Amino acid sequence: MPAKVTKLGPGTLTVGSVPTDFTCQVTAARVEWSADAEDDVETLCGDSVPGARNYSSTLTGTMFNDLGTTPGIVEFSWTNKGTTQPFVFRPSMTSGVKQVVGSLIIDPISVGGDEVGQNMTSDFEWSIVGDPTLSAPALEDEALMATGKKVAA
Repeated sequence: MPAKVTKLGPGTLTVGSVPTDFTCQVTAARVEWSADAEDDVETLCGDSVPGARNYSSTLTGTMFNDLGTTPGIVEFSWTNKGTTQPFVFRPSMTSGVKQVVGSLIIDPISVGGDEVGQNMTSDFEWSIVGDPTLSAPALEDEALMATGKKVAA
């Protein structure tokens, strides 16, 4: 099978029960999985019983700090800290590319920078509740991406 690749961006990231688009603040994003594996157990007869495996995931990345008068992602993260919010992360708007949908726990984003005179950015890591879903975007989203026009319902 030939190699298939997908470039990150342009894409989208929306968060919240009333979806708020934070796409233009994001400079890097990914869904990361980790496994917590227990040790295998040896039995007297020499068999080995596999240890349990539990998986968890996070949405991680880097964002520009937006501290203007209009509430942005920093203020959203501070106001909603500790709450569970729905999210949709579409890493690429290329036709046919899937999106990640789920719920995550909002932790406050740091404010500040490493160097005077530089754009302030903060890394974030938000725990995903349960398993996120990898799914095809809505047909309306695909049509909008292809034509730039909203499809009439």
